[in-house]
Amino acid sequence: MAVAGLRVAAQDVRSTTDSPTATITSLQQGLIAAARERSVENRYKALEPLVLATHDLPYIAEFALRRQWGSLADADRQRFVAAFQRLSVMTYATRFKAVGPDTFGPVTAGAPDASGRVRVSTTVARADQPDVSLEYLLQRDEQGWRIINIVADGVSDLALKRAEYQRVFTSGGIAGLLAELEQQTERLRE
Repeated sequence: MAVAGLRVAAQDVRSTTDSPTATITSLQQGLIAAARERSVENRYKALEPLVLATHDLPYIAEFALRRQWGSLADADRQRFVAAFQRLSVMTYATRFKAVGPDTFGPVTAGAPDASGRVRVSTTVARADQPDVSLEYLLQRDEQGWRIINIVADGVSDLALKRAEYQRVFTSGGIAGLLAELEQQTERLRE
């Protein structure tokens, strides 16, 4: 029953992506709410609409395969984006299972850059370890302000994905890459 309520609340996040800070605040609040769910499957179900609303996952997926994207058939593109979305949501469902109201630091937005993108900074507190600095890069589209990259302690998630996906694609093509994404999602689920 709790999952259904979270899912409705997460769908409402579309109306709170009207500014870069609202997008990040909505993500953080949704992660805190979903952490109440005991099972990874329930957290996944609760977070899926939230992650899809606050992240431009099709853009990120295309950028991660920029060199090969033009050569892929539409069906392969769609399968890759779907697999990438499942992995992205599952990553949130497993990594943010124990967050609370004191986990996230203040959200601060910078000025738009020349392309209109905005960087939003915050931190994630960890027990007995230094806080992790997070910098989100957001761009505006017809759905509002959405995340297109996350830099954690100076390391770009998108750069890591591009390097990994290029390596896997080179050795196994799109079939190998899709299999790798599905395996990663299953390992997280377990």
